[in-house]
Amino acid sequence: MAKKTQKKTAEGVSNFVINRRLLFLFASVLVLFTILVLRLGQIQIIKANEYASQAMELQTREFSVSSDRGLIYDANGKTVAVNQAGYTLWATPQDIAEQEKEHSGYTKKLAKELAGILTEADLSEDDIYEKLTSESKTVKLVKYVDEVTYRDIEKLMEEDFPVGIVSAETTRRYYPMGEFASHIIGLTNDDNTGTFGIELYYDQYLNGSEGKLITSTDASGRKLVTGVEKYYPAEEGLSVVLTIDEMIQHYTESAVKSSYYSMNPQKAMAIVMDPKTGYILGMASYPDFNLNDPKTPVTQRDIDKLEKMTDQEKVEYWSGTMWRNPMISDTYEPGSPFKLATTAMAIEEGITSIGDTFVCRGTMNVDGTILSCWRSYAPHGGETLLQGVANSCNPVFMTLALRAGFDRFYKYLGLFGFGSRTGIDFPAEAAGIVRNQADAGKVELATMSYGQGISTTMVQMISALGSLGNDGKLMRPRLVSKLINSDGETVVEYEPEVIRQVVSKNTAHEMCLAMEGVVSNGTGTSAYVKGYHVGGKTGTSNKPGKGGYTDNVWSSFFAMAPMDDPVVAVLVVVDAPQAQHSGGKVAGPVVHDIMSNVLKYLNVATDYNSRNISPSGYRVTVPDVVGMSFNDAAYALQQDNLEPICCSGGSQDFIVAYQYPPAGSTLEKNDNVCLYSE
Repeated sequence: MAKKTQKKTAEGVSNFVINRRLLFLFASVLVLFTILVLRLGQIQIIKANEYASQAMELQTREFSVSSDRGLIYDANGKTVAVNQAGYTLWATPQDIAEQEKEHSGYTKKLAKELAGILTEADLSEDDIYEKLTSESKTVKLVKYVDEVTYRDIEKLMEEDFPVGIVSAETTRRYYPMGEFASHIIGLTNDDNTGTFGIELYYDQYLNGSEGKLITSTDASGRKLVTGVEKYYPAEEGLSVVLTIDEMIQHYTESAVKSSYYSMNPQKAMAIVMDPKTGYILGMASYPDFNLNDPKTPVTQRDIDKLEKMTDQEKVEYWSGTMWRNPMISDTYEPGSPFKLATTAMAIEEGITSIGDTFVCRGTMNVDGTILSCWRSYAPHGGETLLQGVANSCNPVFMTLALRAGFDRFYKYLGLFGFGSRTGIDFPAEAAGIVRNQADAGKVELATMSYGQGISTTMVQMISALGSLGNDGKLMRPRLVSKLINSDGETVVEYEPEVIRQVVSKNTAHEMCLAMEGVVSNGTGTSAYVKGYHVGGKTGTSNKPGKGGYTDNVWSSFFAMAPMDDPVVAVLVVVDAPQAQHSGGKVAGPVVHDIMSNVLKYLNVATDYNSRNISPSGYRVTVPDVVGMSFNDAAYALQQDNLEPICCSGGSQDFIVAYQYPPAGSTLEKNDNVCLYSE
């Protein structure tokens, strides 16, 4: 019995141990299963998106596709900035590394072949090799290649290099008219992002949104022949419609270019504006540049200058001088055209009138300082206000400013907008410089009255004086009238904007009468256009330098027409002319050329029957100057009150072979005669 009991006890213990082991094993399996289930849940549910994203990254390659940039049109719908189709090339270094393992020298050979084809891309063989061996999954090899270059690359890949280069269609900016409005339109960089001008200011609208090209790849990152490609198209940007009129811009550019080659200045500039709307119709500065080759100057003088510069100096020259819009971003001392603002202020405040009389003695003592009239050698003597404006007599305007006093004078500086930005839709606008009222004395007040000791921009000046042709209302200047989509539908329209009323309608009309007298019988006769009421004001102001003013000048002319209801205002500034100095002789012919063309283009009716439309004794006979040296011919023409123009470009050291109009023709006094070397 004892043995049986012991046997049963042993079997019980054995069964208990077995059961315990089975229970432990089951528990262990259950725990492991639970862990696996939880882990699987974590992978498939909690981190599903993360792992799917990683899988997608391993199985696909993504390439950005640039959007079509919006176009730029002139006021009449002529395209001035377009997109040129091409291709962006990408390198896939992982693919190339795999090929390198199988075919030693693959990378070096590919770099050499690509360098031989991509000669326009400014990439050396070493540059390309560095990109091909990058640790990145994809590397942009070159932003843009044209169709011909792309076909050469495609052929190379098909025949000798099956993997390593991927392409995507892209575009780059192209300007079909080259130099046209270059200082206005501006530039884009290699990524089609605006960097200067309208391209920069309206970049957020012109730039659309990027698209994507997604390609299936194997574990090594190689493109699968049977894989799926997904293309997400880019969204095109909005297009910009300029206020610039192509024909008026051409007239403006032609006139300033002619002035540059006849007067040999640092630069010649002009703005044409509609005074009723503030819209800029034309804006040109010469030398300009070709928008498709912006780093190459257009004049030999500047090419020679650039060749002597360091790389850093070249960068500063391009961005700080060559591409910079001097009519908006640079300041100058306006000189005599500023006298119109002084006169308007004095009339508006009732401290003078059209019939008021003054006496010019050649000089004027202001607070112990002797200030001179420009014609101090032959004083104007007694004159009315209208005559004083026509004669550009400094003492008249000094008298008006001193009568007004500091508070009223500075009030109108602010009303006309001097010392503050106009708000034109263009980057890097300068505000001009006006001396603080607290720091100004009577001498400074007097000199500011005739435009010295105060600086302004050209766009600020034409806006201020243009208000006198718009019943005294100051308009915000604009270069863009609207934004349109690819279907031509207007998305945003910029209406003309009145900033404020500067002077009354009556004062503005009296100023128009005064301006017409300047052109009819004063210092501005060179701007006279037969059959039209042209008014304006000449200016010749010395340029400041170290230690005081220099002998170099800004020669300028502000004009409007027709003066009974102005539809166009023109401001010309010639910086440091060498052939002549006076605003009437330097800038006047430029105004004449622009006005005569623009008024006809705009179909402004002629009028020969009313006040002072053709000054007495104005017609002269053109002399024969063929066979003379340019200088002798110029002197002979000037003796007959005609303006010689060098129409052959470049040097004026030549014998006149042809003149237009020919000898014996009848012209108006101060009309131009073109002289040609051949």
